[in-house]
Amino acid sequence: MPLVARMLMCSGVVVLMLARVVSGAPAGPISSERIVYLARDLPDEQLIVLGSALAAWRPDSILLLDSAPAAPYLKAFLAAYKPDQVVPLGGDVDSLADLERRLDIKASAPLIRMRGQPVTLWRSLFKRAEDVVVCPVHPRGTLLQAACLAAALRAPLYVLHGRDSETARLVRKVGEWHTRRVHLVGKAEKLAELFPGIEILKLDGESAVAAAYQKQLLGKGRIENGVFANPADTQGERGGMSALAPWIAPRRNAALFLTNAEGTNVTEVMERAQRREALRHIDALLFLANLKAIPVWRRPNPIPGDKDQQIEMEPLTPDGNQPFTYAAGRLFHADRAVVPLMLARQQMLLESRQPLKALVASNSGGSLSLLETFSRNTIESLRQAGVETTTRIGNQVNRDEIRKQMPQHNLFLWEGHSGTLMNDYEFPTWNDAVPPVFVFLQSCLSLTEPRVGSLLNRGAFAVLGSSTRTYSGSGGACSLAFFNAVLYEHQPVGAALRQAKNFLLVYALLKDKRLGKNATRTGANIRSAWAFTLWGDPTLRLPLPPRPDNEDCCVPFVRHEVQGNTIILSLPDKAKTTVQTDKYRTELLPNGRAAGLVKKEKIDERRPLVPFVFAEVHLPRARPGRTPHLSSRLPSNRWVFCWDRRRRCGYLLVTPRPQDTEEMRFHIHWETVEARANDKRTR
Repeated sequence: MPLVARMLMCSGVVVLMLARVVSGAPAGPISSERIVYLARDLPDEQLIVLGSALAAWRPDSILLLDSAPAAPYLKAFLAAYKPDQVVPLGGDVDSLADLERRLDIKASAPLIRMRGQPVTLWRSLFKRAEDVVVCPVHPRGTLLQAACLAAALRAPLYVLHGRDSETARLVRKVGEWHTRRVHLVGKAEKLAELFPGIEILKLDGESAVAAAYQKQLLGKGRIENGVFANPADTQGERGGMSALAPWIAPRRNAALFLTNAEGTNVTEVMERAQRREALRHIDALLFLANLKAIPVWRRPNPIPGDKDQQIEMEPLTPDGNQPFTYAAGRLFHADRAVVPLMLARQQMLLESRQPLKALVASNSGGSLSLLETFSRNTIESLRQAGVETTTRIGNQVNRDEIRKQMPQHNLFLWEGHSGTLMNDYEFPTWNDAVPPVFVFLQSCLSLTEPRVGSLLNRGAFAVLGSSTRTYSGSGGACSLAFFNAVLYEHQPVGAALRQAKNFLLVYALLKDKRLGKNATRTGANIRSAWAFTLWGDPTLRLPLPPRPDNEDCCVPFVRHEVQGNTIILSLPDKAKTTVQTDKYRTELLPNGRAAGLVKKEKIDERRPLVPFVFAEVHLPRARPGRTPHLSSRLPSNRWVFCWDRRRRCGYLLVTPRPQDTEEMRFHIHWETVEARANDKRTR
């Protein structure tokens, strides 16, 4: 090795490579270099500062938190990820040796100390800093917003604790950084006179800092993501997840929304946010909080006399016939160190560029024929999309086989009785590591902390399921709709779940429309739409096999387009796939839908399910105060349309007639609220 290179490596410059050059442009390793920052024993405030700095300068790096309970899973991840560098932060030199032994790694950089003001971290990150954000340590909500602002500005965050020595050090650092702008938050504004010749921007509190942060986000594009956190979650058993917000939110160009201490005012926070022009396009919400920091909502079961009196759901779940408007997910764990590990796993899966390999296990024991019918259609969708899929159905499903197959796949769909998986198979007690995996537990009572906590430890980066009971038919319809949204429309997982929920909603509306008083178990669909929940990052897009450039090589599937004021549903000719079990039969077009609606006649002693065509239709030219209403040659009892005014998006569900081939057309009529009301009075 040349002498100069050895000198640089010894000094730590090559290892960190995060220093800015004199011009102010960032310098760093090549984009293919894998860097893991491993933080140990960091107080809450230091974690906030660290997350902000890394989000600013190394958003492509991985941040992990060391903890004794998580050590086996951290070790497994690091062995699989094979980082080029492991940079330790916090702790002392003596504990570094123990860390290397426990995780079977060799730190590739000198220890970065994080006591007091993070001078060592600043030295590695900032040669110059055109902006500096100065904020008192309290109130904590303001500090969290200031940390996000610093990340967006690519600026150091200087935290004030009221000590005399801090002021002199701040003045010295601002001079060393050749700073042009100092952002003074709250009581820090009294320091303005210390910086003659430097532009001073005063931000008088949390709202002002949040607005400044959002302004910086807008410079990178429309704000479509939001992160919810509870700034008081360091108290009691609330998990302290909010300290990770400055690491997570800026990397997703996401606004940060903070609740009250009880975490109960999510609705009020979003209503205020929607009044801001910058935040009207929020689409995905990530709840960075455990179930005590931001509690789930509960409503009476829509099925009278059913076992669960209350149904649990995420905040902002709509009531009545209103559509689900947000793509939501939740990130938390009893051990806070597992949350960055979940995000690191999904990043590893995406960086590997390896397409999905799916394992589907359905109908263990063979008693759920309707559920199996949905599962087989989901399997067809996976295979038509090019996903390598392993199936175990009925008597093929057993404990040893599922445990053997899981480590070989990065997508796992379980459809069947929860008691079989959780109790008979003792799923929560399995401790063998699995690769980064997305898990859909389509069964009752599956999404609880005791049941999935170990799964998140072992290798899962997201789990989708329900904490209350669901009927197997409505659950199977939900999972089919979810995977079709992922596979055919490449929706992020949160948006795909939202689409599946809205499919269940419009199916319930169409069922009422067609059957009236004879409709049964309509509440089952609403209950499933409320209950299915994602514990993971809603913005994630699962890696799929590339589609062939030649469209003729692709399986044709149901599509839609909007031409002027006409919605056109295209039905691929002769593309139906027949699926049958011992009691049921379906003939669905690719990207078609099915639910629990069954035809009266039988075919070969099997009951056919009514096929549906579904479309999520965006009408971005919709004007405020006007609502789209549709007309079609298709009889009105065969379709229903539900409009989400906030997103300017509608959900269209159709049950085609045998003669409806190639395409179906729906004309859009734009009506004002007043015109619609007058029309109803006239009738």
